Amino acid sequence: MKNFFKFTNGAPLFPTNTTKKTHLLMVLSIIAFCLATAAAQGSKFFYCSHYTKLLVLACVFCGCIGVLVFFNATRRMDENHIVFLMILTGTFLRCGYVLLSGLYERQHDAGAFTGMGTDFVNPGHIGYIEYIYKFHRLPDLNPYQLFAYYHPPLHHILSYLWLQLNIWLGVTEELAFENLQILPLFYSCLCMVVTWKILKVLQIRGSGLYIGLGFVVFHPATIIMAGSVNNDMLTILFMCLIIYESLKWIRNKNLPGLIRLALYIGFGMVTKLNSAVLAIPLGTIFLMHFISVLRSGDRMAVLKWVRNYCIFAAVAAPIGLSWVARNLVRFGEKPGVPVPGETSPMYTAPYSLWSRLGIPALTDWNFPFPFHPVSAKACNNTWAIMFHTSLFAEEYPAGMPDILLVLCQVTFALAVVFGIAAAVLFVAVLLNKKTEREDRVFLLTGYAVTLVSFAAFVLIYPYTCSSDFRYVAICLIYMAIGIGLGNKHYFSQLMMHETNWLDRIRAAGMHIINGGIVTILVFVNLIYVFWGRW
Repeated sequence: MKNFFKFTNGAPLFPTNTTKKTHLLMVLSIIAFCLATAAAQGSKFFYCSHYTKLLVLACVFCGCIGVLVFFNATRRMDENHIVFLMILTGTFLRCGYVLLSGLYERQHDAGAFTGMGTDFVNPGHIGYIEYIYKFHRLPDLNPYQLFAYYHPPLHHILSYLWLQLNIWLGVTEELAFENLQILPLFYSCLCMVVTWKILKVLQIRGSGLYIGLGFVVFHPATIIMAGSVNNDMLTILFMCLIIYESLKWIRNKNLPGLIRLALYIGFGMVTKLNSAVLAIPLGTIFLMHFISVLRSGDRMAVLKWVRNYCIFAAVAAPIGLSWVARNLVRFGEKPGVPVPGETSPMYTAPYSLWSRLGIPALTDWNFPFPFHPVSAKACNNTWAIMFHTSLFAEEYPAGMPDILLVLCQVTFALAVVFGIAAAVLFVAVLLNKKTEREDRVFLLTGYAVTLVSFAAFVLIYPYTCSSDFRYVAICLIYMAIGIGLGNKHYFSQLMMHETNWLDRIRAAGMHIINGGIVTILVFVNLIYVFWGRW
């Protein structure tokens, strides 16, 4: 770690030489960017024309990229410098997106607010937050009677506190509600930092670290969710933290790590219940560890770990199940999701199981116009919808310029090919014996459970909106891990000259996957810059 923050000529770029302080600098920079974005939303900049804002932001972004390229070309950066500037650039992209997008643009189940001047109770996530803001309490009505109120309340409570702070600082009510986007922006930025830490725990360096991290930093899904007002982004952050803390615990099994895991799972569940899916791979690791303790024959160790796991349950269960218990006791309601009804054009139940969850037909992909049409009649295949919404959310644009449409077609086709390749790579590297056994079990089980629970969700709630990529956005982290480990295990210049033909094929394959991922990220960000829909 020596000289970690120095130029090759000895001149320091940053004032420290530790990864821990790099992490602190990243978080402080993210906080500063988010607060600056909140301030900019109330400035004249927010009210200038779209293209003026875009020009200013593009110039700043190009400056960030220029600094990164310059220092890299002059060999004046090490790994931490590159990671710091990548995350800073990703933070800027997210801040720019929030400034270019209003409160009601590209939202999911947002609802509306009418302000303190009325006693209206409004639906949606914004209405949920407004209810707490108006009445200073959780909704005392049956949460299934008003849309989005069935969600656990942690995100909405935090949003209320942020809203109240804005009001206390003299911000107008309208701008305070506009600033609800700042918290998801903050969560999205923190996800980049946690992804970096996950890759570091797995000892991924060099091109594997940069491309794996870049996949999360520049993927449009987390950028778009940075401007959301619902609980998706906070849920993904908690799931990232669960993965990170689990990988740490595998390496250093102790009680403090268990307690942190219990808190992340508990608070994840009171943000959104589906974060509990990661309890399954974690439970598998706990079981493997406890069996090894039993086999050791050490009675004191057995008692110690029985106690530790009881403490874990005593912390996680009351927090995580508190919302479920409240609704059962007060309203007799079990966990679930209100549905639009069978007359909705999104209703997919009449279609066969293969049509919905099987291999998509060529018509499902709709390569000539690769956007989600919403209607089940047009497309009801879960995997095709997942790919459509991963790149372009639920946009269905009209009048798109021909050049931009061609770029969308090419990017989507590449995304399908390399998305499948990345999934295969993820499984391959985890089956590789170079990957630690507990890591293999935890990550493979987590990925499988995420996809199976997604498929089950689509069947239980048979609507095209249930197939939106946001429900499995945590898979971006798994793919980043796969890319990182693939580069670690298979890719090096030496392997390209190996006499073993299998090693040469693997190295060449990683070259192609790396190039494909970078191309997709460049193309999709160019599409969003020139789309003009903000």
